[in-house]
Amino acid sequence: MTHPFHPLLGRVFRVHSDTMNVGLVPVVRFQVDAETLRCLPRAWTDRRPVDGFERASAGRSLFRADDLSALRALVDALLDDQK
Repeated sequence: MTHPFHPLLGRVFRVHSDTMNVGLVPVVRFQVDAETLRCLPRAWTDRRPVDGFERASAGRSLFRADDLSALRALVDALLDDQK
């Protein structure tokens, strides 16, 4: 688990399958214990494809400029709604 805010961050699990769910989102099914399988988006695991930004930042940045800009626009819109 590599998603920085997920409670299972850092835990290692045995992968059961790597597939697409009904919404065509890549997912990883993994074995939690002898009786439990869970499913998470592939992007939250070390099986996600690494893009150019991630390679270039080499772990030095948790956020992309585009994502921060989109977040700022969302916060601005929410604040405007409160006026």
